[in-house]
Amino acid sequence: MITGVDGRTAIVGGSSSGLGYAVAELLARSGARVMVVSRSEERVAKAVESIRSAGGASVEGCAADFTEEGAPAAVVAATRDAFGPPEIIVTNSGGPPGMPAVDAKAEDLTAACELLLLPVQRFAELTLPAMRSSGWGRFVAITSIAVREPLQGLVLSNAVRAAVTGYLKSISDEVAADGVTVNSVCPGFTATDRLGVLASNVAERDGVTVDDVFAGWVETAPVKRLLRPEEVAAAVGFLCSEGASGITGVALPVDGGLGRSLI
Repeated sequence: MITGVDGRTAIVGGSSSGLGYAVAELLARSGARVMVVSRSEERVAKAVESIRSAGGASVEGCAADFTEEGAPAAVVAATRDAFGPPEIIVTNSGGPPGMPAVDAKAEDLTAACELLLLPVQRFAELTLPAMRSSGWGRFVAITSIAVREPLQGLVLSNAVRAAVTGYLKSISDEVAADGVTVNSVCPGFTATDRLGVLASNVAERDGVTVDDVFAGWVETAPVKRLLRPEEVAAAVGFLCSEGASGITGVALPVDGGLGRSLI
């Protein structure tokens, strides 16, 4: 449970499974009114029912593909109709395909921007004005440890998630005086379906087994295990809380100690 979100209205992207689901469930159990968003209507419906069963009373769902230009506006409109103006935005999506930097084409970077960067900008444009007018708001993007230390074979994620971080840092400076915080959370190797896909790609590239890839990731992290989605969600929830009102413009690593920089 987190404090200060009871009765607040939240939109959580990619929340039918994985990290997004864990965030949506935590916010809902803490009293927030949550709009669950994912591309599949069926998966959205299942997630909504599951969160309600876990104690989230005010939960609705909306199917949307954030790579489509009008999708964020449709989600914001559906949320306003269901609960009122969004006060908490958590952006989250799957990552772009892995590839070496030398193989990346202009169209690959364009597609990665449409997946990772443009939805963040669109949600900010749609929701920050009302947050600023009300004097309270939380905007959190789930990104990746790749914004601190680029990962081999993930040039699109390395480049575009870093752009998201720079954009959010710029926005945070401009809205802080209005009671709105803007932050990101940078997960390390977390036990999600997406990590399984990455492990398969790395195994094929390096000629090893998927188990070998997972073992290598576990050995690299000081905690010697994969993170749980709930651990990442706890960090997102804290940044959405009233207690985090003095924290803005940060990219918070939740990586089991994987990052080796001092700050």
